Amino acid sequence: MSRLLSDPRLRIGAVVAAMAVLAGLGVVTHPKKPDTSPVAAATEPARVVVNRTALSCPVLAAGGGKMASVVNGVSPTLPDGTPTATGSADPLTIAPLPATSDPVGSILKRGFIGSSAVVVKPEPLSIQGAGPLAAGTVGTSTTTSDDGVNSGMASVPCQQPGSDFWFVGASGAKDRRDVLVLTNLDSINAEVNVTVYARNGQQDLPAARGIVVPARGTFPLFLTQIAPNLRDIAMHVESTGGRVAAAVRSNASNADGGPAGVDWLNTSAAPATKVFVPAVASGGGLRILSVANPSDLQATASLTVNGPNGPFKPAGLETVQIDAGSVKTIMLDPVLHGDPSGITVTSDQPVTASMRMTDAARTEFASIGSSDALTGPAYLVLPAHKQPAMLQVTAPGKNGSVKFELRDAAGRALSTRALDVVGGSTTQIPIPAQPRPTYLMVQQTRGTVVAGVTLMPAAKPDKDDVAQVAAWPLTTSLVFRAQLGAQPDVSAALR
Repeated sequence: MSRLLSDPRLRIGAVVAAMAVLAGLGVVTHPKKPDTSPVAAATEPARVVVNRTALSCPVLAAGGGKMASVVNGVSPTLPDGTPTATGSADPLTIAPLPATSDPVGSILKRGFIGSSAVVVKPEPLSIQGAGPLAAGTVGTSTTTSDDGVNSGMASVPCQQPGSDFWFVGASGAKDRRDVLVLTNLDSINAEVNVTVYARNGQQDLPAARGIVVPARGTFPLFLTQIAPNLRDIAMHVESTGGRVAAAVRSNASNADGGPAGVDWLNTSAAPATKVFVPAVASGGGLRILSVANPSDLQATASLTVNGPNGPFKPAGLETVQIDAGSVKTIMLDPVLHGDPSGITVTSDQPVTASMRMTDAARTEFASIGSSDALTGPAYLVLPAHKQPAMLQVTAPGKNGSVKFELRDAAGRALSTRALDVVGGSTTQIPIPAQPRPTYLMVQQTRGTVVAGVTLMPAAKPDKDDVAQVAAWPLTTSLVFRAQLGAQPDVSAALR
């Protein structure tokens, strides 16, 4: 052996072979860092079926007038072939927040709407449970009143707890009574920071930082106290520990101090250089677009109205400047002419937005935030409504298509239809008045689409009618975990 190794050629070959073996071991023990970027993940998305649900359903505060409050929820009929969690189909409960509370309603079977009892003194509720009924579950909290400060309709989708929320269009002015309601469904306290932006830039508000939300409880943050006299507010709600659900309750008053409507401000999509505000209702009244620029640089934005006849840029609003850290409002009712529309905001800095809409008499309002485009089925429970509601679908870019179904409380299909939407336009479909809750499914089948449902009073209401105005966004429902934006971390398997 020593004689063989004395040959220089053999010694060199042995060294090369040894280096090759070591290199091979290096490949095994020091793998190349995996590509966990969103683009890579999108090619092989994680599709983990949801097996647990927890939704927060906020309610109005008591105050003047007799209220009727109800939470409706459904584990919806899913598209054919959609898997669900294994195990027994235990009911989902509708219950107050304390752990010792008895349920006030249940969702017993997929496709069937479950409801809480209608009460005059509402308390915050949750929809919770595990098993096959969890996937896709949605709920809506609705309060109506014929008089007092809560006169009208306040209706909002129940919200999944998280750690990051945006709201645009709130106010701390004297003619508004806006409250950020933070809800904690978990058994440990949560801590939250709220960053506030206004017309004159980002605000330094120590009272909005380090907010402790008690376990299985709520915390109200009154904007008139922490941001008095500030109009046109945007808020970024971030949990620094634990999960919360965030909602903004808004009561408006007129110049005489009388009630001018109540509703919840729907969340807005995270800031981006292109955002879509869906479901701008048809008819008379104010249409106020609020755009927030939370960045450190001035934003230059352009607006495109996606109306029933196609897209157009409003004269004089081709370019809008939004100062760093500020909020800008734009009156759009003069250019919309009462048409159902969507709004596309394109900016050189990330922005987010919302639309505030009133009825023609300006006695009631609703607000809808910017939305992400649909990437799967979107489900929405609609409360009973005396006037027809309107499903509004916008294709902000190229031609788009959706299919939708409306089902009654027992899961029977009331309407099923496929719909093509011309690129750049908005199409609306009436949903007849319903004496009982129903639920809607909208699924994108082609192109980029955003959608929502609006409710406005009759064009010529009866003298004693109390106006009911509402706007509900349609967002991709949680059937698979990947739809939350979670990306699979394959590097964890190699640690």
